Amino acid sequence: MKKVFGLINILMILSMLLSACGAGSNATEAPAKAELLRVWIQWGDNPQQIQSLFDKYTAETGIKVEVTAPLETDKLLPALTGSEPPDVLVLSGGDLVKSYYKEGLVDDLTGAIKVGNIDLNDFFDAPLNQCKMGDKLLCLPWGTDMYALFWNKDAFEAAGLDPETPPATMEELAEFADKLTKVAPDGTVEQIGFLPDMGWDHSDLYINMFGGFWYNEDGTKLTANSQPVIDALLWQQQFYTKYGVDNVMAASSGWADTYMSGDYPFYTGKLAMYVDGEWMTGPNFINAFKPEASYGVAPFPPPADHPERANTAVVQGTVAVIPSGAANKEASAKLLAWMMSPAIVAEEFCFNANLPTSKTAAKDPCFTENPKFKVFTDLMASPDAKFIITTPISLEFNDAWGLVIEQVLHAGAEPKPILDKLQADFEPKLAEALK
Repeated sequence: MKKVFGLINILMILSMLLSACGAGSNATEAPAKAELLRVWIQWGDNPQQIQSLFDKYTAETGIKVEVTAPLETDKLLPALTGSEPPDVLVLSGGDLVKSYYKEGLVDDLTGAIKVGNIDLNDFFDAPLNQCKMGDKLLCLPWGTDMYALFWNKDAFEAAGLDPETPPATMEELAEFADKLTKVAPDGTVEQIGFLPDMGWDHSDLYINMFGGFWYNEDGTKLTANSQPVIDALLWQQQFYTKYGVDNVMAASSGWADTYMSGDYPFYTGKLAMYVDGEWMTGPNFINAFKPEASYGVAPFPPPADHPERANTAVVQGTVAVIPSGAANKEASAKLLAWMMSPAIVAEEFCFNANLPTSKTAAKDPCFTENPKFKVFTDLMASPDAKFIITTPISLEFNDAWGLVIEQVLHAGAEPKPILDKLQADFEPKLAEALK
């Protein structure tokens, strides 16, 4: 028995030694080096410029990076669910990230941030916070957008307003808009003072100005029929109903199609004030299509009874994620870290005239020398900079919200009954999604 017991012990020790040797061997082996990394980007008017940027990573590391841009929206889900997802996916906004994470399609980036030694303190708070879900960080902001009030100085002067002084409150904005709106005797609207949803819906900004949002701060409760939402819709609605919804709709028909031309109504004087992003102040829009345009940019004004909300602005824009099915997570993390480095952020978003999400990059003269652009960088650094609160139901809710805008702004409907139904429809969906 003694000899048998000794033999068993010897066999067990040999087995343990072999296992230890195997483990040691694996631990010292370097991870397989990526030979090709693929980056898919949802936006990109100049794909060659973006590819040239990533060629610098190839020059530094020897790893080829293949860029696909722009990626069509209907290809996003196939990109994440397919057998060969990209190594890094860059989205136009963070609206869907939590939904993707819930479905197991993108990673929590906590590990990647450690691998890439990414300095989270270098990010502006508002764009970074949009990526957080509890103690998880599901994306990283790679450049971003903010919105402010643009006004046509020539139109102001013609209406007897000081061209250098924008409205100080939301109420004064409505008064200015009335003076700037021109209506013919037959009811035809010839010039619009302010159009709240010019280009696209800006309700996120207006609702924040009234002190609320569609969700509570941590995204655990739906507040779609709260008073700030009602107030924001009624405030927007007045710019349609005062002059006749049909008249305003007819006057603004086709305006969105002229965004990339000198016929844009803001340039021609047909639209005196509207909300737009920082890129308009760069070289590719107003300076390209109407360089002689006389215009001003200022933070959107707060309600008169809440002056403390001055400089409130909403961040939304580009975020980067690592798909859960990415083949080499370490390689993805290192590429992501390179993308987030101040020098690369400065180069890419100086070229696009978008806001840098890196505090270090924001010091580049490219972002500080243009006083109109600086309005936006100052807003992003403001403690009142907000981020869009998203939830796992954001995609479906956003589609439903678009119908609300159609009914309330473009058809003149009473908002409260519509919002009550929206709340009733989506409140259980959010509760179920958060289980």
